[in-house]
Amino acid sequence: MVRRRRSVSSLSKTAGHALKNESLDKLMKGHTAEEIRRNQNTNNNQQKFPKKFLWIFVGLFIILVIASALALAGLYYKYVMNKREILTRDSYLKHLVSQVNQGKDVRWKAKFNKFGEKVTNYNYKTVRNSTAVKEYLEYLEKFFKSDRMKQHLQMLEDFPESQLPKEFDARIKWPNCPTISTIINQGNCGSCFSASSVSVISDRACIGSNGTYQSLLSMEDVLSCCKVCGSCYGGDPLKVLVYWVLEGIVTGGRDGCRPYGMDISCGVPCSPSTYVEGEYRRSCIRSCQNIYYKNEYEEDKHFGSIAYTLVSRSMTISQNGDERAIVPSVVEYFNKSSPSPLTSEEVRTIIKKELYLAGPTTMAFPVTEEFLHYSSGIFHPYPEENFSKRIIYWHVVKLIGWGTDPSGKHYWLALNSFGNYWGDNGVFKIDTTLIERFGLEYEAGLL
Repeated sequence: MVRRRRSVSSLSKTAGHALKNESLDKLMKGHTAEEIRRNQNTNNNQQKFPKKFLWIFVGLFIILVIASALALAGLYYKYVMNKREILTRDSYLKHLVSQVNQGKDVRWKAKFNKFGEKVTNYNYKTVRNSTAVKEYLEYLEKFFKSDRMKQHLQMLEDFPESQLPKEFDARIKWPNCPTISTIINQGNCGSCFSASSVSVISDRACIGSNGTYQSLLSMEDVLSCCKVCGSCYGGDPLKVLVYWVLEGIVTGGRDGCRPYGMDISCGVPCSPSTYVEGEYRRSCIRSCQNIYYKNEYEEDKHFGSIAYTLVSRSMTISQNGDERAIVPSVVEYFNKSSPSPLTSEEVRTIIKKELYLAGPTTMAFPVTEEFLHYSSGIFHPYPEENFSKRIIYWHVVKLIGWGTDPSGKHYWLALNSFGNYWGDNGVFKIDTTLIERFGLEYEAGLL
């Protein structure tokens, strides 16, 4: 057999393939080593990251635990201090109630009210529109000079004092006017000025119509839409009466056009500390609630003809209170024609004539700490020494009558706006000398 020799070219090709395979092996080995290093780095990084995140998580958790502990400690401290404050307050108020019930010359009875208040400065501020207030003052001047007011003043002047009864209750004289007996609950809003004035307007609308108009008008409408009258931090009932004449007020109550929407579950009465919530909720809506179908909003409005004040008073114009103006009054009118200034008893007689002939009026007075615990009898501050230091706030109610106690001392009969559970089913009697001492306000209006 003859053995063939490989050609040079074949050897060259074989050698070339061998070199290529060797190079590929080296390259692959190089890649493999690089990949291994990368994978190791990646694994190392992956091991580092969980540890890093774990420490971050642990740190955040510790911070959260500390913050929660501090917050809970703060809440607990606040709870303890609040409870201590309530216990201290209740102890003080119970002592005040005990003083009233054990006093020798006290003509009323007190019952501890867990919603009682101590004097606290809430520092609520009201905003005044000076231009609008001046406009309202101009209208009050105009009303007082009107023929309707002259007619009313003449009626008061002509009515003999001797025909005034010793005791009077508007609820009895006008039984066909149910709003006179209606007790309002102002809830978490300092809207006593709106509650009392709207209630007076409703009563006089009924009396003036001989009992044909019996709707309770809307204090919500006034509180929300009258920009001059006031807010949940207080207001002026006389401005509400002017608003009634100029803008009109829709029906209220539960089933009327604009029902009252404030929260009444916060107390009897609600603390002034809750008024912030009421003020936040206050919003003017010029439309009736869905279930009310009798009238559209504008058609539902009821209007008066004049508004006035009985006792001389001023009205603040400027925001800082420096600028004030005197409002024309019924007492001022009769003072001008009297040979000497009217006595407090003569002023009282004018108010009684107004009540007897035209119906309820508003009445403002200072509320002292013990008043919130009134149960029955004729209220007067007790102890009387330095009682002005116990004044919590100034309050407006509806005056519906008068009477005298067995000793002959005169009192006013009034409806409060703290709901039926307060006082004597929402009603109270108050010594007139307290009111006369402060020379406060009685407001009214006519159809």
